[in-house]
Amino acid sequence: MDNDLAVLMAVLGAYIIVVVVIALVVYVLSSLAHMKALKALGYDKAWMAWIPFAQQYALADAAADHQDSVHLFGSVSVPAVLYKFWWILWIVLPFVPVIGSLASTVVLVVFLGNCYVKIYARLDGTSEQEQQVIGYLSGFLSIIAIVKFLAGKYNTK
Repeated sequence: MDNDLAVLMAVLGAYIIVVVVIALVVYVLSSLAHMKALKALGYDKAWMAWIPFAQQYALADAAADHQDSVHLFGSVSVPAVLYKFWWILWIVLPFVPVIGSLASTVVLVVFLGNCYVKIYARLDGTSEQEQQVIGYLSGFLSIIAIVKFLAGKYNTK
């Protein structure tokens, strides 16, 4: 019995170590990728890419590009001040019973996806309409943005 418990604890410990290592690798790659993109945009606070939630603020701030309002889907206008703090809604919504998690996911895809749409368009020199599909997919699967930013040949000044 004691031997079985020791084996179980060893397996569980190894599993936890592997998960922590993978999480650290993803965190470092994500921070490096987003910092590279923010520098390429000329954003003066690219270091914010290393701080959770500050990264989302920096992406929204860079995407807003000193405008008073930001357009979602090309038509819905959101004040830039609210746009930069979308991530607070993303954190709070899961606490709403029944629909909170779904609403939080929708907010993530719409706002983070819109940030990526605007950033991809500026970095690639294309229109936002051309970047909408990959931008909103990146809002759902951030690994797309990480790979795109790391593989991109951007002038990071």
